[in-house]
Amino acid sequence: MLTLRTLNLNNPRAAFRNFLLAAAALIALSIAALAPTNANAGKFHLGDADELLDELIEMDDDDIDELRDDLVDARTDIRDAIYDIEDAREDVKDAPAGQAIANVAFKIAKTAVERATGKALSETRETLAEAEELLDARRDELGEDEFEETLGAITMIREELVEIEYALDDLTGALQET
Repeated sequence: MLTLRTLNLNNPRAAFRNFLLAAAALIALSIAALAPTNANAGKFHLGDADELLDELIEMDDDDIDELRDDLVDARTDIRDAIYDIEDAREDVKDAPAGQAIANVAFKIAKTAVERATGKALSETRETLAEAEELLDARRDELGEDEFEETLGAITMIREELVEIEYALDDLTGALQET
């Protein structure tokens, strides 16, 4: 059972301290919610290379553009999280011990983001490399136009992953202790 040591609302210092602790918990939970976990890993994992290749082959230009838009949206979500972090830092900046509490919350969130995204990005790159090898082996079967379109989709995903990785670096930088 969780109990607070001081709930004396007549004591402004105690009330303020409790407010800061609650704010820090909210910050940590909000940022940690942004990090991919096993519960939502399906969003970040492309499946095995055979399945991915089959899906990419079946995509037309509109589907590929939609996929690109989804990846751009992911970067936008990361940028929004960075603005939220900056706002949270500003909100606790003048509070006594607010900066220290925020730094602890941000450090926890930074670790969660680095662990989850690092593994997901590595697995995605491996899957893309395997899919490209399979695509090359099926080049004659698919024909040159389908081969080029599918190779272009793989290239686009790789390029967007680099951009997402830069955005994630910015996010972990925003979570650095100040």
